[in-house]
Order: sequence, then C-alpha cells, then structure tokens
Amino acid sequence: MAEKLEYKNESVVEIGNTEGDVEIRNCRRLQPQQGDEIFILGTLTVYGDLDIEGSLQCESLVLKTRDHITVSGNLIARSAVDARKGSIRVEEDLESRNVEVGSSLRVGGNLKCVSAKAGASIKVTGNAEAQRLTGGASVKIEGDCKVERIAGGGSVGVYGTIEAEELDAGGSGKVVKGTIKKVSVGGSFKAVEAIEIEDLDVGGSAKVGPDSKVGNVDIGGTFKSEGNLEFGDIDVGGTVKLDGTASGDSIDVGGTVKVVGNLNLKGGINVGGTVKVEGNLNCEDKIKVGGTVRVEGRIHTFRIIVGGEIDAEYTKATDGVRIGKRAEIRGPVESKEILIRERARTDSLYGDDIRIEERSRVGSLYGRKIYIERDVIVEGKTLYTESLESENGVEFGEEPKKVDQLPPPEELE
Repeated sequence: MAEKLEYKNESVVEIGNTEGDVEIRNCRRLQPQQGDEIFILGTLTVYGDLDIEGSLQCESLVLKTRDHITVSGNLIARSAVDARKGSIRVEEDLESRNVEVGSSLRVGGNLKCVSAKAGASIKVTGNAEAQRLTGGASVKIEGDCKVERIAGGGSVGVYGTIEAEELDAGGSGKVVKGTIKKVSVGGSFKAVEAIEIEDLDVGGSAKVGPDSKVGNVDIGGTFKSEGNLEFGDIDVGGTVKLDGTASGDSIDVGGTVKVVGNLNLKGGINVGGTVKVEGNLNCEDKIKVGGTVRVEGRIHTFRIIVGGEIDAEYTKATDGVRIGKRAEIRGPVESKEILIRERARTDSLYGDDIRIEERSRVGSLYGRKIYIERDVIVEGKTLYTESLESENGVEFGEEPKKVDQLPPPEELE
C-alpha cells in the first residue's frame, strides 16, 4: 500500500506522480516537479487556501476548510471534488463525477460531471455537460449546456445552446436558444432566439424569440414573443403580446391580447379585456371576450361572444354571434344564430336566426327568421325567407321583403 504524503506550513510544495494519498496543510502553492501536470492516484486533501500550478489529476480533491483552491490548468478528479465549506476555481476544464462546493464554483473552460452543486454560485465560461447543476444563488453557463436539470435559487443564465429536461430558477432565467422540457421560474424568463419548451411556468413575465415553439404556457403577469410562434395552451393573468403570426391550441388571458400578424387557434380564446389582431383571427372553437375585439383582417370562428365591441373587416361564426348591451359591431357579420343585445349598434347581419333587442341600431338584415324588439332602427335592407316579427316602434330604412333565396353573404352592404 502506497504511503500517504503529508506537507505542512510550506510556501511551495512540489509533487511528481504519486500512487497514494496526499495531505496539504496551510501551504501556499502546489506545483509539479516536472512538466505542467500533477498526477495523484489517490485523494488530495487540503487545509487552507491553495494555488495549484498547472493541471491536476487525482481520484478525489477534498477541501476541509472554508478556504479557496485555484487550479491554473485542468482539473480531473475521477470520483469527486468536495469543498462543501469552501470554493473552487479552475482556469481551464473541470471533469469529475460529483462536485460540491460550499461557496462558489468557477470554471474557465468546460465542465463535465454527473452533478455539480454550489452553495452560492456556479459560473462556467465554456460548455457544461451534467445531469444536475445547482447553485444556491445563481448558475451561469456562457457556452452550450446539456443537462437534465439546471437550477438556481436566484438566477439561471445559459448563453450558448441549451438542451435540458428542466430549468428552475427562483428569480430569473435567461437563455439564447435550444430545447427545454420544463421551465419553472418565480420571476422572469427570457429566450433571445428560437426556443422549444414543453411547459413554461413563470410567476412574473416571460419572453421568447422568433420562431419559438412553446407547449403549455402558464404566466402570472405578461407573455411576449418576437416573430412567429407555435404554442399549445396559453394561460396568462395579465397581458399577451405576440409579434408575428401565432398558431396554437387555446388562449386564456385575464387582461389583453395583441398579435401583430395572424392568430390561428385550434381551440378557443377567453380574454377578460381586449383582443387586437393586426392580421386575421381564425378560431375553430369559441371566442369569448369581456371587452373589445379589434381585427384588421377577418374573423372566422365557431362562436363569438363579446361584451363590448367587435371591429373587423368581416366576422363569420358558423354557430353563433352574441354581443352585450350597448355594444357595437363594425363590419358585416355572418352566422347561424345572431343575438344583438339592447341599445347595441351593428353593421349588416346575415344569419339563419337573428334576434335584435330593443333600442338597437343595425345596418341591413338578411335572415331566415328575424325577430326585432321595440324601438329598433334598421338603416338598410331587410330580407328574409321564412318569418319576420317586429315590435312597436321599429323603423325600417327600406320596406322589408320576403324572398325565396337570400343573396350570397359576400354581397352584404
């Protein structure tokens, strides 16, 4: 069995290839006897601050005190780096199975391990590859990062390409591009370029880059995207701004939604405030908005229910349209069933079953069955194929006509 080497209170310690363990107490510098690498077959145990010149290979590196070890070259510790009371700085690459430091871990090159954990922070200038990276305060990877889980009590930042199962940060998360299955951040999250995320869960605000693909989005405050976006279900407490064409399953937002391009939904949209779309709005299910819907292009949906205003080039709902009291529709509407609540204002309406409540003002009416309550003003034509009922005080701009067939909806005035 190889003899254990011990050094104490020396300014400089020189070591060659060593088959056993080495213990160093209160020495300032460790350097190789020859070349630029120290090779220790066993464990290097250190008490006190130590600067290691060149590279180091050992089975394990152990720091027993609340001090600091610096390695000017590469560090390969086949089993473990254990500095759970102190900190480690490696100027070049670090490779080990498990790394644990009590304070900070700094790697000037690449980090490769199964697990790295720091009580304060982890910073890697190069690339990082691990199953788990955990920093009590922060984790920062300036290169590419391939991990199962990366977590920081405060912040997590990856500035190369990330490939991760999970990213977890108590405060903020920032990445450039890549793929992440699950993001859980207490404060804010930002992806500068295209990112693919299956689940995005953020307490405050989130922003993703152009051509991103995000599955489930659960944000407490605001969600933004730059460029085109593909998504699953968006659930946001505050506001959503999508700067490009967006295609997804459903949107549920407490405040406002703004889309610079087209918005295409396989499911429905439920918004407490306002929706503004600078292109077309296509929704295969239901549009339900408490405030206003403003679409510069056309609306095509299954059903639309709006409390305030609909403003679109053309609105088509295959099943039904309903607006609230004193609401307004700008642009023609086509639907199977149309309900206009009292004191509302609309342009032309084309439907199978149309009901206009009292004191509303509408454009032209084209329907199979039309019912008009009292004191309604119809400014244009009224054409129907089956029945027309009107209460007292209804004013028609033109005499209503029963026809065998309605003109095509494209001819709405």
